[in-house]
Amino acid sequence: MGVRGNLRLTVAETAPRALGDLERLRSDLPELLGSQKAGRYNFITPDECRSERVHRLLGYWHEIRGAREMPRRQDIDPTLIWPLLKNIMMTEWHRDPDRLFYRISGTEVVAALGKELGGKWVSDVYPDPEDVERTIKLYRRVVDARAPVLGRTDGTNMRLGANAYEWVICPLSEDGAQVTHFIGLEDYVARRPYLGAPS
Repeated sequence: MGVRGNLRLTVAETAPRALGDLERLRSDLPELLGSQKAGRYNFITPDECRSERVHRLLGYWHEIRGAREMPRRQDIDPTLIWPLLKNIMMTEWHRDPDRLFYRISGTEVVAALGKELGGKWVSDVYPDPEDVERTIKLYRRVVDARAPVLGRTDGTNMRLGANAYEWVICPLSEDGAQVTHFIGLEDYVARRPYLGAPS
């Protein structure tokens, strides 16, 4: 998910997490993060989220993590989230330097972006280095928080046939400590029926 627009970060509440931890993770981002072509991006809380698909993935993430801080990539069973797969992306986090690799992208994501993401680095998807850095910044927030981040984008021209969409990025960890992968979802409010139902 590329990041453009003005952002306010709110980390998704993930029980059990102390109130002090949530306050530490919540902050305002003063810098401008892009043009209006991409629409206005705002981070939202689960209570503010209207997308049933986002809620379903978030609920599944909580279910498979159990008492752990984060689930592992191997914990994901596609058969249990079958209706969501067309809206899902699986990505890998690489360090030193921080990089993002798109492993899998669902058919709705491909249709909305107008290109295949799977098997590409973020720098292959976004030719503008500023777009790459903004995307890395977003995923780095998830890495630092070790918790899902939700958002809503309005007025976008960068998702074909979509006026707006809500999204979530959930962290995954192979060792239970460091984020190694992500499972994310974009749910589109679309003008064209095959791009999905309204969020």
